[in-house]
Amino acid sequence: MSQADIAVIGGGLIGLLTAAELTERGARVCVLEKDDLGFEQSGRSVAAINLPGGAPNPASTLLRVSAEQWSQFEQRWGHGIDLNAEGWYIVIGDDRDREWLEVERATWQETAGFPESELLDPTTARERFPQFEGDFAALDVRHGGHVDALMVMKALRQVAAERKIEIRCGQMVVGFEVAGERIRGIKTTNGPVRADTVVIAAGLWSPDLCEQLGFHIPMQRVRAPAVETGPMLPGTIPGFVRGSTFGAKQNRNGTVRITGGYRFSAMLHDLSFRDFRDLRIWAPALWQNRKDVSFRIDPAGLRAELAAKLATRRARYGEVVLPQRCEPPSSPRDRFLQLADLASLIPSLRTARLHRSFSGVMDLLPDLQPVLGRVPNTENAYLAGGFSGHGFMYGPGACQAVAELITTDRSDIELHAYRPERLNEPLKMREQIF
Repeated sequence: MSQADIAVIGGGLIGLLTAAELTERGARVCVLEKDDLGFEQSGRSVAAINLPGGAPNPASTLLRVSAEQWSQFEQRWGHGIDLNAEGWYIVIGDDRDREWLEVERATWQETAGFPESELLDPTTARERFPQFEGDFAALDVRHGGHVDALMVMKALRQVAAERKIEIRCGQMVVGFEVAGERIRGIKTTNGPVRADTVVIAAGLWSPDLCEQLGFHIPMQRVRAPAVETGPMLPGTIPGFVRGSTFGAKQNRNGTVRITGGYRFSAMLHDLSFRDFRDLRIWAPALWQNRKDVSFRIDPAGLRAELAAKLATRRARYGEVVLPQRCEPPSSPRDRFLQLADLASLIPSLRTARLHRSFSGVMDLLPDLQPVLGRVPNTENAYLAGGFSGHGFMYGPGACQAVAELITTDRSDIELHAYRPERLNEPLKMREQIF
């Protein structure tokens, strides 16, 4: 049996960055990961981020700190992450896009760490960004860019080695030893682990672990397919570009990654047994966004889920068994249209060919706000999850805040909107889910 000051469950972006922040504050940390570091969404994300520029938003300390931390990441942690700070560009094509932008801009002004934006007419936009040769009505320019998700995970793996963070991959957490409101130990497939404090940062699987502690998270899962082209000339795409049907960025090796747009995201929802649990909460939202989500049946995913449920039922002491190495299906079918739409804006992409396709799975909460803080009715368990597809946007600030809460019982980052207890209250569904 091993002992650590703090055990972090989950080896994705949030788990590793929280572990790094905790070691900066003198803690001995162990990270428990059922697969490999960054195997799920953290290593597949488009990793678009807000960056400093203009006046900071005093009402959004979490996203402001995140933006500042990304701009300083390479200097602070000593490893490259291919930071692109060329901006965010939202392409407005018609009146429906303008209607969307009015709602989204109000949310952006309220929540972004650095919310300054500039709306350009087509002529001015083409003068500044000659790549945008196609037809459009306006261009909304913001401070931001993107990082390379795989390079971030590699950097955090190196940080963990340098700071003597114990990493245990392939070790699944199946339950907890609880006395009153205190966790005394963590049950894993490789035996018990002792820690004074536990951080649940297990992404999609955080609800299963929190159920073991009597706390329910009404999480929904959405599969986000993506594709990458072959290498294109440098500067083909500036920063991160979003249109109504596409999102795109160019990697350092010249390839272009294409994801969903802001009005037509081409998200997929794989039907699951867990859908019945929170149907009352999610059914209205899914119906409202029915044009934006396709419902699918993934036989392999259902078999893995069923096998895990049966194994959980057979467990002697109520342990939970989770699927391992889940590889969501991916087809480039939905992305050919997105590439065509992107090429109509940037004609140099007309010769691009899709070279690979893959998918990630996002964890959605009804209000699209992360959950940060102590798990209700526990003394020493904390939660960092529910980022609703914005883990890279929120990540650095969220991880700093959780580390501060654990080590000093307070944080300079305002966390009231993200408290776990709110999930026990009536939740307001965001109008724009994706």
